[in-house]
Amino acid sequence: MRIRHLGWLTGLAAGLASAGFADATLYAGQPTENAGITLRSWGAGTIEDSTETTFVGSRSIKVLTRGMLSGGWVVFSTPVDLRADVNAPDKAMRFTLRFAGTSGGATGGGAGGPQAPGGLGGSGRAPRGGPGFGGEGGFGAEGGGPQAPGGFGGPGAPAGGGGQTTTPTLRELRLVIETSDGKRTETVVPLQNLRTDESGWQSLSVPLRAIAGLRETNGQIAKIGFFGDATGVFYIGEIRTLSEGGALQGYMAIQNTFGSVFTSRSQERLSIASGDELIFFGVAENVSTPVEYRWSFGDDPSQVDGTGQVVRRRFPKRGNYTVHLTIADPLGVRPPATAKIQIQVN
Repeated sequence: MRIRHLGWLTGLAAGLASAGFADATLYAGQPTENAGITLRSWGAGTIEDSTETTFVGSRSIKVLTRGMLSGGWVVFSTPVDLRADVNAPDKAMRFTLRFAGTSGGATGGGAGGPQAPGGLGGSGRAPRGGPGFGGEGGFGAEGGGPQAPGGFGGPGAPAGGGGQTTTPTLRELRLVIETSDGKRTETVVPLQNLRTDESGWQSLSVPLRAIAGLRETNGQIAKIGFFGDATGVFYIGEIRTLSEGGALQGYMAIQNTFGSVFTSRSQERLSIASGDELIFFGVAENVSTPVEYRWSFGDDPSQVDGTGQVVRRRFPKRGNYTVHLTIADPLGVRPPATAKIQIQVN
């Protein structure tokens, strides 16, 4: 069975606009000397001002990490006062990042192969402002439907062709926060399933209350350390705080053996022939925090039969099956989103 490409439905800007009011900007692409910031390399890593790529402003911060103990520090000459935010239930710190090798582009998948996180997109485009489905591309890149996080290229997708094209070499980012009272707190954040805008920037939010021990500090952020779990390069385009709370939202898309795509939003039941294989795609909406996709193919949604944004399932026997999807916050801060669909096997 050939997987048709599914493309990005909206840009990152829509997600940012709906994420909430930005409370404080810690870095916005200005030269570090103008921003009151000093960069300090750590271990075998390096950190430096860069003009190679920008998100806002004229600069970004380039980090070379060689492991969880090698990277760099962003040091603020005047500590940033987040005392009110660290005790708020919905406040998060958002980092806009770009990983070396991630490139932008028009409609289309990544560099080919079902595991390239580049755009689930194809050769067709949905009508502008439409529901997000159109042409041979399934989810059209210019469709007005909900945002599809991550993506998967496939045969015929040009290398570097679609919005997001490569998985970061880093799988986790270690963030260390030091406050002006000398206390350090840290968290490790997964980098999979991050959404990418068409220029290659990715948005990563970390709920402040998920950072263990931060509430026990004075809330005055003196410096932030950036470290990866492997050797890799990434750029920091922006650091800011915002309100991002409430339950997660999302749904599942299903592709059948003929390449037709259905969603759990548009229908409650899907009929297939015995022996058919379906491909299930999890879609999280309006979120820049990391998420996990958990699948159940039985009557008990708490039983996890598969994980990941995309799973395949063959149904060899006749009968009725219920497929459940849970989109969960791995940090346990936000309530999960759930979706389900009935599969009738004839």
